[in-house]
Amino acid sequence: MDNPVCISQYFTNKQNVRSFGNIIKLNILNNENEESFNKFLLQDENLVSDMTPDLLNILSSLRINLKNKSKLDFKNYFPFDEVPDLHPINKECILSYCWKALCEIVPKQVFGNNQNNKIFKNFVRTAIYSMKRQHFVLGKLIASWNMEISPWKGLETTNAQRILFTIILWILKYVLSSLICLNFYVTTCKLDTNENKLYYFWKHQWQSFYDKQVSKMVFTRVIQKCEPYSLGKRSKKNHSLADRRKLKLLRKDIPKLYLNLKTNNDCRPIVCYKNDSLSLSEKYKIRDRLKFLRLLTGKPPIKLENQYKTLHAKWLEANKPKLYFIKTDLSNAFGCINREKLLKILPEKHMSLQKNEKCLYMKKKFAQQYRDIITELRKPILIRAGSTVYEWKEGLVQGYKYSPALSELYYTYLDELYFAEHLKNSENQVKLFIRVVDDYLYITDSLEDASSFLDALSNYRNVNFDKTEVNFQHESIKYSENIFFLGYCYNTSTMQVSRANNIYAGQMCYKIAFTSGFSVLPKFIESRIGQSGIPINSHIFNLNYNNEELIWRHIFTTFCLSSNKFCTIMAVICNELEMKNYLSLYKKRVTVKLSNSIIEMLMKNKPNDFIFVYCINHFRYLAWKALYLCAKLTPKCSGLVPYINHELAKCNCIFGKWREHARRIDTNGECERKAIKEVCRRTDLRLIFKDFDVLPDGFQCYHHKCLL
Repeated sequence: MDNPVCISQYFTNKQNVRSFGNIIKLNILNNENEESFNKFLLQDENLVSDMTPDLLNILSSLRINLKNKSKLDFKNYFPFDEVPDLHPINKECILSYCWKALCEIVPKQVFGNNQNNKIFKNFVRTAIYSMKRQHFVLGKLIASWNMEISPWKGLETTNAQRILFTIILWILKYVLSSLICLNFYVTTCKLDTNENKLYYFWKHQWQSFYDKQVSKMVFTRVIQKCEPYSLGKRSKKNHSLADRRKLKLLRKDIPKLYLNLKTNNDCRPIVCYKNDSLSLSEKYKIRDRLKFLRLLTGKPPIKLENQYKTLHAKWLEANKPKLYFIKTDLSNAFGCINREKLLKILPEKHMSLQKNEKCLYMKKKFAQQYRDIITELRKPILIRAGSTVYEWKEGLVQGYKYSPALSELYYTYLDELYFAEHLKNSENQVKLFIRVVDDYLYITDSLEDASSFLDALSNYRNVNFDKTEVNFQHESIKYSENIFFLGYCYNTSTMQVSRANNIYAGQMCYKIAFTSGFSVLPKFIESRIGQSGIPINSHIFNLNYNNEELIWRHIFTTFCLSSNKFCTIMAVICNELEMKNYLSLYKKRVTVKLSNSIIEMLMKNKPNDFIFVYCINHFRYLAWKALYLCAKLTPKCSGLVPYINHELAKCNCIFGKWREHARRIDTNGECERKAIKEVCRRTDLRLIFKDFDVLPDGFQCYHHKCLL
């Protein structure tokens, strides 16, 4: 009962579920022997023996209702909206339809009163509005169930709770999930920044869209039907039963093709492999081959922040010349890979690796791994769309285990070919070339060189010019003073770096994975709000190119990110009475450890002649201020505000009443330096901090009504 359960997994991406018989064996419902149904539902003979006559009658009514109401696969409960275009369905409508069906299927006697009925409706709402792989503790939710009324009062409390838990879970798992997945297709999409949000589409509309996309891929020869695996009914009759079973088992191991919907009804094909079907030795082989492919690429793993730091230093030495930025990306990077060319690149790279390697053992190992990779590439890439199997013919497919590594090898080779001049480092020129997967950023101090780079880009046929941006006038490319790249915003005039607002835009609950790990809530919170959940790096917290005002804004934004995550987790998982117990975790992970990490990063990344003057209470004040703003705007967390105000008052040395305190604290928690009033109440900091009375633009605090 205390183990987290995930209901959304039973109705997400269930495209091939066609009838109720695919979910429950109908002979269990048709069998007049009630005992077999009771055992199937409760999964425990001891629980069956503890059932009272009232509960047995309720389960009998549930079986009969389910048998009668499921004849049309529940389609009579869902009036179709006559809109030809594919679009997400309002979840409140789905809740209304599902609740109407459940009221007719689940006997009212199971609740006993209206209060229990409302609790059950809350379970249904939670399941429908849940996120991808969201877990919740069902036992905790039923704790408020009234057990003092019929049909529960005749049972021992522990047994009654176990039976109730099992019945509720079964209804959510088999009945509610069937109502949803037989009438809707539920999946995640790339329609906005909400990564884990689930969207509901009418099943037949999605199937029509899916079939059109598959037909389009067949027509453009991206995929080709694989006849041995796609025998028709007449052809199957000519094969023995053993052969047909073998073929069916082979087809099950072939990964399914999914479509990830994007804006304007565009989509990205993705295949999903079953990792649990791989043995441990196979996983080790894949890992070794991926390492080998990275060696063949020959590209050193240099961090973006280190490359930019070097560029900035050269820019200062050159007396801050005008820099020209070009940001672009490649559309369908995996699908546009020429596999024949890739098979020519591999032996060339392998020969180069063998020449540079002196160890005989490693030479033999590389030769074997090379043969394995070539053998793997010559195998057909099979995918399954419904019951039909296709071979992927054009490039590589996203989701294939070797696609990222092979893509990196392929595009690194072409970059060296097309951008040979732009990759050369010159002492007299300030420039930087970066490619991460399919995203490019090129910075140069020469307009002619920038134009040359744009010309070289035309060697690729899949450049996405709609997303290409430059900071100089060009007749056909979008101009922007701020260039966004990999979650960062670059001010091309000042060379300052900030977080891109899409990192925190949208509902935070859709950016947090509520996995089964939240059963140990303190560890779950620590991993989400601390440094492991909010990376602190030298790209943002760098006083070499970011001024002090911008640094303090980054500090406040970082604390707001952490605070928003904390309040969202509290609102989704905890009740209002227990929230205050976790404030000590926030104090430990954010106001202390996260603050120390930021200070340490700033001390490492500043000019030698620059003194960063601060008081430790400045950081603590901003951390509590961010939590105050988030708690105030998160309805379920408003009860935390008085406790936060108390902590704010203790560390408010910049605006509040003056008290003697430590400006810096050593690792043992002892006072290292006493606070100086002039430092704590710096006039310039007071002006900056006055802007921190509202959350940064784009922040959205959790509000359950905003999810409707």
